[in-house]
Amino acid sequence: MTTRRVSGWLQRLIPGQQAEPGGGRRALVVGPYRAKNFGDDLVGAILTKHLQRLGYDVSIPRLGKENCRWLGTTYVADYSEAFEQADVIVIGGGGIMSDTSGSKPGASYLEIVDKAARAGHLEEKAVYVTSVGAGPWLRERSRELALSTAALADRVGVREIESYEHMLGIGVPEDKLVLGADLALLTPEILKFRPARGGSLGLQFDVEAFDDVKENPHFAEIVAAVGEYAKSHADDVVLIRNGRARSEISAVAPNATRLSYSELATFLPQLASMRALFTSHLHLAITSYAQRIPTYSLYVREKTRRFYEQIGHPERAIDLRIATPDDLAQFLEAASSALWTDDDEARLSQLKRKAGTLLDFVQ
Repeated sequence: MTTRRVSGWLQRLIPGQQAEPGGGRRALVVGPYRAKNFGDDLVGAILTKHLQRLGYDVSIPRLGKENCRWLGTTYVADYSEAFEQADVIVIGGGGIMSDTSGSKPGASYLEIVDKAARAGHLEEKAVYVTSVGAGPWLRERSRELALSTAALADRVGVREIESYEHMLGIGVPEDKLVLGADLALLTPEILKFRPARGGSLGLQFDVEAFDDVKENPHFAEIVAAVGEYAKSHADDVVLIRNGRARSEISAVAPNATRLSYSELATFLPQLASMRALFTSHLHLAITSYAQRIPTYSLYVREKTRRFYEQIGHPERAIDLRIATPDDLAQFLEAASSALWTDDDEARLSQLKRKAGTLLDFVQ
């Protein structure tokens, strides 16, 4: 680790070196927090803690009340006057420089930034974009907003090389871009919690809303096989959900333990207790990996593949649109006995340093 990085994000974790909030400076964190999704909320929490350690009073509109209480911020229901009152604006994380995330992409979360800029509320203020995924774009409006938002920002930090190349491709200057890794990799360093006792296999497979993956002729057989595995291993699996709803597998495996996301303070310790994870989504995989938990994925979105390439395990991620029942069986068998290796440890250390670069420039 370089001296600069130690004096940056990591130095602020050393006891006695943290500034206290309330110094009169205000920071606004802008992101897709209205969705109450674990991955989005997690990165927002990491940004909030980072800014608090710099001495900012932080506002993160639409983040849940429980999470705001845990982070020591005031709950804010909307963006009314939020841009006007902020000294620093941080936009992130998630795939907000792409089409809107989710099963049915629609209006971009960046519309609110565009509206504030047109009203003059971002003038003479520091603006940063960080820990985001970018492109490819299906909607021209999403591409336009990504470019206009990048033009407003002092720096744009992206979480993998594909996003870096997409931003270059639409005209964002290279000297404005910072290539790093997802801030969720810093979860155990920045968000303090004690892992619960556990040792089960975490299983998250919520795919019903993603119509494109249903084109796979094996889709129904794969879903049924995941359910059957959960049912027959009910004493050894935890059915996880990114949001408040039950896992889609719950009805098939009613005796399995369930873990649905409602607030970070209770969800993170339980997730950290898993011995391995099988998932269809990205941020459960990143957060588990950050805590040395091996992960496998039949994924619903391409951004998940990017992450598994980053960690040196592309063989552990297969697009659900082309996956087979044999792929599923092999992944579940591998996850049941997976071990953390020295190579994994070396790659994790490298990626944590890269994630730190996406905090260094946020001042």
